[in-house]
This record gives sequence, structure tokens and C-alpha cells, in this order.
Amino acid sequence: MAGRSHVLVESKAVWGKPGADGFLREAVSLAESGDRVILYLVEDGVFAAVSDGVPELARLVELGSEVWADDHSLTHRALAATRLSPYVRVKGAEALDGAVRGSNGRVAMH
Repeated sequence: MAGRSHVLVESKAVWGKPGADGFLREAVSLAESGDRVILYLVEDGVFAAVSDGVPELARLVELGSEVWADDHSLTHRALAATRLSPYVRVKGAEALDGAVRGSNGRVAMH
């Protein structure tokens, strides 16, 4: 995949508030432009990993990007044993560190 490599970290729940999904739409827009995106769901952002109502996750994966959910955040919210979206992979903070270090584009947290 040509383009830049971005790491976007979503720490907030992405539904229920007007405009809360704007960060995810930005991730999709970057991927649609040919860039690679790693979307890392952490803290309350991991709730998106157990929802079927977040179409941006599927779109990111279709475009060759990745969606990761923080293992500690899933465990802390009693979601570790829950069925995750098939588009999400569980990763630890060390994976996020490696992704940030390897990024040549934006690194942003919401």
C-alpha cells in the first residue's frame, strides 16, 4: 500500500454523541486516499470492538488498514471474553509503541 502510515488512537466511545464518529471518518478518509492506518482502540474506545454498529471498522480493514483493541482496556472493562468484531485484533501497548515508532505520518489521539 503506497502512501504514509498513520496511527490514530481512539479512547472515547464512538456512539451516542453527535460528531463522536468524526475521528473514525477521518481514519477512513486517510485510508481511502491510499495511506495505511492503524486505529488503536483504548480505554472506552474498545466498546467499538464489541459493536456491530461501527461500519468504519470494516471499511478500514477493506482498505488494507488495521484496527487493534488494547488488551488491558478490554480486560479492565470485562470485555476480554466478549465476541469481538471480526475486523479487530487484540494488541498490547508494546504493539502500539512499535506502530508509533514506525509511522511516517500522523500520530493522533482522540
